[in-house]
Amino acid sequence: MVILYLLLVAYILSINFYAYLLVKSLRDKEKQAQALKNAENSTISTSQTPVNTTSTNAPNNASNNAIPPEKQTGKLCITGLLGGAITIYVCMFLLKYKRTDMLLMVLMPILGVLNIYLWVLLFKSGFGFLLIR
Repeated sequence: MVILYLLLVAYILSINFYAYLLVKSLRDKEKQAQALKNAENSTISTSQTPVNTTSTNAPNNASNNAIPPEKQTGKLCITGLLGGAITIYVCMFLLKYKRTDMLLMVLMPILGVLNIYLWVLLFKSGFGFLLIR
């Protein structure tokens, strides 16, 4: 029985650590893409040669490397559903990442309450539903 408790604690810690790493990596990728975009805009505006219309329509490297916002939100929602909702919500404020995304701002606290409820339920039940009698 102790092993099941240890496995649950290890799972909770690992999913929350993964949630932190996910938010941090997505924020860093977004900042890097924004910096590349700003650098390209500044070099285009300061260049002496006229801007070619075909070159502005071509996708740049920053947009090729950037993850679409839908995939970012999906990754965060799945991780929150698996148990990392509280960490995602806290990291969104600490790292100043996607605080304007209404889905994440509403869904993560709800999933956090659900996660805590399920963790307490698992610990109090003693994993009785897993035992074969």
